[in-house]
Amino acid sequence: MNDSSTRVGGMIWAGYVLLLLFSFSLYWSLLFWAGLAALALGYYQRRQARKQGLEVDCAHAQWQVNTVWLALILAVVGLGGIVGVAGWMGNDPTIMAKLDELSAGDQPPLEILRQFWAIPGSKALVAFMCGSTLLYLVWTLKRTLQGFLSIWQGLVPATLGPVRWLALLLAVLIQVGIPLVLL
Repeated sequence: MNDSSTRVGGMIWAGYVLLLLFSFSLYWSLLFWAGLAALALGYYQRRQARKQGLEVDCAHAQWQVNTVWLALILAVVGLGGIVGVAGWMGNDPTIMAKLDELSAGDQPPLEILRQFWAIPGSKALVAFMCGSTLLYLVWTLKRTLQGFLSIWQGLVPATLGPVRWLALLLAVLIQVGIPLVLL
C-alpha cells in the first residue's frame, strides 16, 4: 500500500507538524504563527509537487492549505457571530441595565451566573462562543490527524474513507481532554 507512488516527502510531514501545533493556537496564541508557516509551506510544496508531477504530495499540500484557510474562516465566522449577538444585546437598554447590575453587584458567583443566564440573548452568546470555539479546535485537529492517518494508510486525505471518523474521535478526545486536564 505504501509504495513509491504514495510516499510523501519530509516537507509534507513538516507541514502536518506545523498544523498540529496550529491546532492548539486558541490555548497558546503564539502557535498561530505555525498555521501561517504551514500555509506558506503548503503553497510552496504544492507548487514543487506540481512541477515534479507528484500527485500525492500535491494532494497533501492542498489539504494543508485548505485546513489553514478553513480554520481562519471558522474563526472569523465565530467571532462575527459573537460580536453580532453581543452587539444585539448591547443595543437594548434593558439588557445593558441588567449587565451593569451584575458587574457592580457583590453577589456570589453562582447567583451572578443565574442572573446572566436569565438575560435575553445570553444563551445565544454562550452557544456561539462554545460552538465556534469547539468547531475551530476540533475541525482543525481532525483534518490534521486525517492527514497523518492518510500518510500511514498510503492514501490522500480526501480518500481516507471510514478511518476519517477515527480522526474526528481522536480530535474530540484531545480537544475536550486538554481543558479537563488544565482545569
